[in-house]
Order: sequence, then structure tokens, then C-alpha cells
Amino acid sequence: MDEMEIAFKLHEQINFYWHFYVPSAIVLLGWIFAGTGSWPWNKRLALSVAFAGFVVFNLLALVKSYTALEAVVNELRSSSVASALNAEVLSAAIIRLDMGPWEAGIVFHLVLDFGILYFILIWSGRKIAT
Repeated sequence: MDEMEIAFKLHEQINFYWHFYVPSAIVLLGWIFAGTGSWPWNKRLALSVAFAGFVVFNLLALVKSYTALEAVVNELRSSSVASALNAEVLSAAIIRLDMGPWEAGIVFHLVLDFGILYFILIWSGRKIAT
């Protein structure tokens, strides 16, 4: 497998992690908002622990994949292996593979995570006015 194949595989993995995380978060929020009553503390705590575990594994996978992709893209930019490719094709591929400041994506993930934890721990335990 050459560097270009590795880079596209890593890019695909990053997209998979995001495509798994976002619908999961939306479904979880939908479940929380669809609730008609106050959730007991043990339910909120169990769901928070499960969600936090999911988040940790998702973030670790994303960070490892982002850093690996960044290294491979940097290698492609400077590699003599890449010289075998047409310069225009290589440039277009690098533009497609370069995900920019991926740390911003991680910050977005964390903000969303803390928001979801708020809705699990605090909002779902609210008293419903009747």
C-alpha cells in the first residue's frame, strides 16, 4: 500500500468516526427531548458514564487518525515517491486529503459532548410543570 492509499484510507476512517458519532448524538438527544418526565439519578448517571466511554473511544480514534493522516499528507508533500504522480493530480489529492486544523473538529466534538452531558445529567432530571 503506498502513501496515497494510506492517506485515503485514513481519511475514510475519520469520516466513518464522524458519521458514527453524529447520528448517535442526535438519537441520544432525541431520546432525551422525547422524555415526558424527570429521569431518576441512577438512569442519568448510567447513561452519562456510557456516553462518556463512547466519547473517549471516539475521540481517541479520531485523534490517532487525524495525526496519522497529517503525517502521511506531510510526507506526500515532500516525498520523492509522490514525484511519480502528475503534479496537478498530486496537488488535487493533497487538497482533498488535507483536513486543515483538525483540532477545531476535536474542540467542536468536546463542546457537543459537554452539551449532551448537560442534557443527560441536568436537563433530563428537571421537574416537569403540570
